[in-house]
Amino acid sequence: MKINEIVIGGRKKRKSRDNRKHRTIQQDFFSSVSRDELTENNSARIQHLEDLILWDGSKGAMAAVGKLRQVEAQPHSITIKWDGRPAVIFGRNESGEFVLTDKSGFGAKGYDGRVTSAEELEQMLLARGKKDNATRSEFPAKMKGIWSKVESVIPADFRGYVLGDLLYFTSPPADDSGKLRFQPNTTEYAVDVNSVVGKQIQDSDVGIVVHKYIDTDGNIANVDVSRFQPGETLIMPPAVVTKAPGVDLPEVDELENYIKSKATAIDKMFAVPMELKMKDFGNILYTYINNSVKSGATGKYNLQHFMKWLESSKLSGAKQSRLAEYLQQNQQGFEATFQIITRLQQVKNAIIKALDDQDADIEAYTNGERGGEGYVIDKDVKLVNRAGFTAANMARNN
Repeated sequence: MKINEIVIGGRKKRKSRDNRKHRTIQQDFFSSVSRDELTENNSARIQHLEDLILWDGSKGAMAAVGKLRQVEAQPHSITIKWDGRPAVIFGRNESGEFVLTDKSGFGAKGYDGRVTSAEELEQMLLARGKKDNATRSEFPAKMKGIWSKVESVIPADFRGYVLGDLLYFTSPPADDSGKLRFQPNTTEYAVDVNSVVGKQIQDSDVGIVVHKYIDTDGNIANVDVSRFQPGETLIMPPAVVTKAPGVDLPEVDELENYIKSKATAIDKMFAVPMELKMKDFGNILYTYINNSVKSGATGKYNLQHFMKWLESSKLSGAKQSRLAEYLQQNQQGFEATFQIITRLQQVKNAIIKALDDQDADIEAYTNGERGGEGYVIDKDVKLVNRAGFTAANMARNN
């Protein structure tokens, strides 16, 4: 993959809290993104390409086809999806105090987790630690150590918070092949030391990829990277694809025609009557897909398989019965929906492989094989091999 790398640029106890009336919004947001669940109204998450049908029916499926066409026509709209860990939230509160915490701390109800000193951060994390003293103290100490380095990129007049993932606590050394290697989570990255981003990594002490901005009122928006200032932390620039994968995809036309032919049945199924009390219908199908990934059954979707999963799901017996009856009545829409999801996954995986196989300044590996978390189109839709990266990630983080 050819890419174009862009350059981005012992305290007193906290005297004031952010306005409490906005805490509920932020707590709800972070309690939702801390688990692998997605709600129809949760626009903060980047959605899997094939999941668009779950939220918008045939319209969502057609949008997914449009994204596939865009891969060839506008490769510059695609970026690498960095796989970092842990998730962090940092910025300045309404009083201008610097805050560095995690999702649990930011949305905490029983204590003030929006700590304003390195010492408070360490103590907060230690309080949650495991019994093993070495494990218990290592991570909090690392977090304490990066406090001033992360603060260095936040201007004094900055207000609000940024949600991101740590990529490295210290700048990774170069190996004999001239690569900077680091593995913050499931994916290992190998970056050419002579590339633009490679030189930026070497000049930094900490690396963070940022995802969302949360203002002091709890409103969520995209991050304006121009607001950061030069410092010891590298706010990882996007790695933009500039060369189309060159995959011959005649099946996209066939898939579009299939969607059009099944649109009525699909939309009928997603128009669940209110009296059935299944406002979370899309989420149920999403959970089924994720459980199929965990069990190694990705792409093997059918109504019989769903019914077997349903019996072991956490849904109440009454809801299971209503859902089973409803899907029996809408079997055509169900089968069409998952036929589309399966075919979208197949085309998507072919694109991912082609992108992964291209020469690149940034290479990603999962379990020793080329390929990482995937790619993002237009900052809102992701191309991820669920049978590859997602399954490996679930296994690693369970």
